[in-house]
Amino acid sequence: MLRALAPPLLAVLVLAAGPSPLVRPAAAEPATDVALKTLLQGDGDLKLAGRTLDRALLSQFYDARADAPIWLGDDGRAAALEKALAGAAAQGLDPADFTVPHAPAAERELLLTDAFLRYAAALAQGRVSSAAIESDWSIPQPRFDAAAVLAAAAQGDPETVLESLAPEHPAYKRLQVALAHYRALVAAGGWRRLYESGKLSLGDNGPAVEKLRQRLIAEGFLPADAIGPEFDGDVDAAVRRFQAQHGIAVDGTVGPATYVALNVSVAARIEQIRDNLERWRELPRALPANRIEVNVPGAWLTVFEHGEPGLGMRAIVGAEGHPTPVLRAWMSAVLFNPPWRIPDSIAQKEILPRLKHDPHYLERNHYVYVGAPGHLPLKQLPGPDNALGRIKFELPNIYDVYLHDTPSHPLFSRVIRTLSHGCVRLEEPRQLALYVLGRAKTTWSLQDIDGAIAEGDTRRVPLEHGIPVYLFYWTAFVDPDGTMEFRDDIYGRDVRLEAALAVRDAQDRLAPASGKAVRAILGPAGSAPSNKTAAK
Repeated sequence: MLRALAPPLLAVLVLAAGPSPLVRPAAAEPATDVALKTLLQGDGDLKLAGRTLDRALLSQFYDARADAPIWLGDDGRAAALEKALAGAAAQGLDPADFTVPHAPAAERELLLTDAFLRYAAALAQGRVSSAAIESDWSIPQPRFDAAAVLAAAAQGDPETVLESLAPEHPAYKRLQVALAHYRALVAAGGWRRLYESGKLSLGDNGPAVEKLRQRLIAEGFLPADAIGPEFDGDVDAAVRRFQAQHGIAVDGTVGPATYVALNVSVAARIEQIRDNLERWRELPRALPANRIEVNVPGAWLTVFEHGEPGLGMRAIVGAEGHPTPVLRAWMSAVLFNPPWRIPDSIAQKEILPRLKHDPHYLERNHYVYVGAPGHLPLKQLPGPDNALGRIKFELPNIYDVYLHDTPSHPLFSRVIRTLSHGCVRLEEPRQLALYVLGRAKTTWSLQDIDGAIAEGDTRRVPLEHGIPVYLFYWTAFVDPDGTMEFRDDIYGRDVRLEAALAVRDAQDRLAPASGKAVRAILGPAGSAPSNKTAAK
């Protein structure tokens, strides 16, 4: 347990860069203006030390500096840059991806610029675009002004410039602390896999319990001297803390799900933390102080006011085959007693097959045809059995997903709540309605909300000011009190991200990306996905 721990790039580069009188060639190993100019003459890509650089991009930038070097002057800027690149590990990045090989001075100058741009882009917007590898991801990457960043580094401290590009959000900082902690656990030997010798619980005794104690000690759930063969109250409490922090049913019994989580290696946990640091880097830098967040793997909604977490509640999210997308949207209205317009995919796959076996299925569940009888689409009339429950929160988006109530409230007692068709069902929708409607000039009370529901008619209440809503995908996060939390990769997004990062590693280390690829990295994120999630 962890405690307290835009315009085309070429044109932009020309506009932003200017000759810096502070940078001059080093006397001992001159990266002379003539040498740089000679390297940058000609057309096409420039190959240096196994890397392929964009000759046009670099020549336009250095032309604006009268071919004066940035790094290999007499002011130690190259050493400062290499120190910053070596610190990439603290961001969850691999310094090997930004290593600059030894080369003649002028070549080394250009290779340092290339490494700076790649590292700056990684910090500013991530190394890969999730929108390019996921079909249901619509939070855009931050803009990256490469010209301004490079110009700032040419005139100041490159380490400071680079540090300013990483997220400043406390949650990102806490994950960095967690990363250092788990790397220290590796250095201390990590932990061994437990043999699943059957369920273990309070009162058990023997070698299996002794090994369980050793595993809990290794991650800090028990003190170092808590050795012994007995499953006592201390072990029970430690197991419960472990279960709570891994999204497992908290019962103090080491059963199959707990064994699985205990047997995830420390190296895998480090990768999980790095995945989530990468996701933070591709998020907008300034999240609104007042917002609603849903952590989909955690199946939990949190309301933030003035940047601090407030109202929180359990949620039900999309099943494995109906993933809840990652998105940013604006809540625009609250709908009381909503009808449910049933997506054709759900009608075809789920409702019509039941109708074939039960002629009264539609009538009994209050489904009606919107068009001609016997033809899709269908809708479910408002009422206590409506799949959306009594309250729907509208947030227009390309996936047609939203937050809503449900008639099946016992489902919230489940630990695994991946049950919907993609929308987010809420444990306490009345409380969320009270919050969002309480922000209006004419405030609402719970009695007002219950009265609107009791009327039975569909009533739409527009919000005077839209509220930003974020559906995030965090499988590793640290609570404000320093508690490390892990959740299952329910949709395989961690797996796909790690595969994409491995491809990027190969590009950066073995077959470096061409200048065109570098410009693609520095440019806008991939096009927004166009598919929709059939949801409720």
